[in-house]
Amino acid sequence: MPASYSLIFAFVAVVGYALYRAALPRPIKGIPYNTKSARRILGDLPDLLRWKNELGNAFGYFPWLAQETSSPIVQVFLRPFGGKPWVIVVDPRESHDIMTRRYVEFDRSHFFGETMKAMGPEFHAHFPTGQEWSAHRRLIGDTMSAGFLNNVAGRQMWKIMKTVVQLWREKARLAGEHSFDAAEDIKRAALDIIWSATFGSETGTVQAQYELLKGVEHIDLPPNVETPIVLPVAADPQACTSIVAVMNSIRIPLNSLLPQFHHWFALKFYPSLVAAGRHKDEMIGSALKAAEHKFSNQNLEDDVPSTAGLESAVDLVIAKEIKLAQKEGRVPVVDSQTIRDELFGFMLGGYETTSTNACWGVKFLIKHQDVQDKLRQALRFGFTRASQTGESPTIEEITSISIPYLDAVISEVLRCSIAALAAIRVTTTDVQILGHLVPKGTDVFLVNNGPGKLMEPIHVEEARRSNTSREAKSRTGDWDSSDISSFKPERWLTTEEGGEKYDPLAGPSHPFGAGPRGCFGRKWALLEMRIIFVLTFWNFELLPTPESLSSWRVGEQNQAVQTYLKLHCINT
Repeated sequence: MPASYSLIFAFVAVVGYALYRAALPRPIKGIPYNTKSARRILGDLPDLLRWKNELGNAFGYFPWLAQETSSPIVQVFLRPFGGKPWVIVVDPRESHDIMTRRYVEFDRSHFFGETMKAMGPEFHAHFPTGQEWSAHRRLIGDTMSAGFLNNVAGRQMWKIMKTVVQLWREKARLAGEHSFDAAEDIKRAALDIIWSATFGSETGTVQAQYELLKGVEHIDLPPNVETPIVLPVAADPQACTSIVAVMNSIRIPLNSLLPQFHHWFALKFYPSLVAAGRHKDEMIGSALKAAEHKFSNQNLEDDVPSTAGLESAVDLVIAKEIKLAQKEGRVPVVDSQTIRDELFGFMLGGYETTSTNACWGVKFLIKHQDVQDKLRQALRFGFTRASQTGESPTIEEITSISIPYLDAVISEVLRCSIAALAAIRVTTTDVQILGHLVPKGTDVFLVNNGPGKLMEPIHVEEARRSNTSREAKSRTGDWDSSDISSFKPERWLTTEEGGEKYDPLAGPSHPFGAGPRGCFGRKWALLEMRIIFVLTFWNFELLPTPESLSSWRVGEQNQAVQTYLKLHCINT
């Protein structure tokens, strides 16, 4: 072989090896990791995919790695070709400290922007903390006020859930001893609730299902009672299908190596998404025009009750803008990309996580019949007027009467369902976490499904903690490690004179994150869960379903793969 060929081959080999080495993960010094992953260009990705395929929950890999290494902080390599590692923190107290007291060092991660920016470029949730983020939050801030939630949104939630109760009574009548799939009912209800509270009208999707089944006298039942019944389904209105199509497109960036570009391309060029997006924009535009017409001829300069004349979030936002414009002597801006994106982001946040948590919630209470019975007894005792009349509790009763066991059940569902697997932050400077130096610009995952929250905690020496973490040691309790993995609402209750009391600080749980960048819609989600649980368990006994219909496998975005109901109607 000519010497020149040998030199070429040698050069290619050297360059190839150099490129291979450059493509390998670059661990952060001192933080434990999977040693096999450090020798693979794809890092931890093969293991993550294996967890997803075998168990349905890819992110269960994170707490598993922490347990394997006996470390409360680990790193994973999921950005091929030399991308920065992700740092995983599983210690609850340190996670809470980062979110609530060290937020200057840890801002909202760009990871969220990669999944949301193409769909809502002006949605505040993916903005870095600053003046623009604060201005956007102020624009929609009143939607989380007690007045709006109780007097406007709560009434819409209650009305939709009453229709769901009617629908499920019809399904129970037709199904007899058989189970039926309720996942889509819960999703439709969540969509109708968030749409009606945002725009003051309904998509009509739940009502359409009810009207269809109300006219069905009977259907042929399978001979085996363990076989689920398949019920007729009404076509969803275009408003529903368009909104859901755009919302579900968030799965595109979550499963792409080029998340933001791939999502942008899909929204611009996939025919079905283009049509859905156009219809979504038309509906939002019509709602904004209607709100402008409603308030433009009113003098809003004087202070008025925050919910006077308001029927939706659109009314609230537009009335606020018109009132401000009148005071400043300018023309109000009632239709802007900012307002459109904030309203759509408002809907997105209220749809996916609530329906996911509600599905897991009914599954937990089907499995734990004793908890379901105790909850129903607590509701009967708390809502005395409704118990005496046989009616469902009113929205005023649901929002004003304290029922500690109801609060405990909801908190335990949120702790165990982990619809939000982690709060994600990015370091704004070089920082210390549990004795390790983490470089600026590193994504830090503060997981909700790991040791100390759902698994036996990993011991951490106090000297490794931050000063603020050490000072906060006694502010929140710790869970009993002997039953930390169990579904047990009683862990949230304390016994005092006069009875049980709900303790929100009984132990660590951060389903909505915490601190300035915690979930904006926390109060909304808790109210919606409260209404769903009260009206569901007031009107129905959720009986055990066959084992074949009771899988606990996790699907996309941590949704339950199966949500079947077998109902016995009460309070008829």
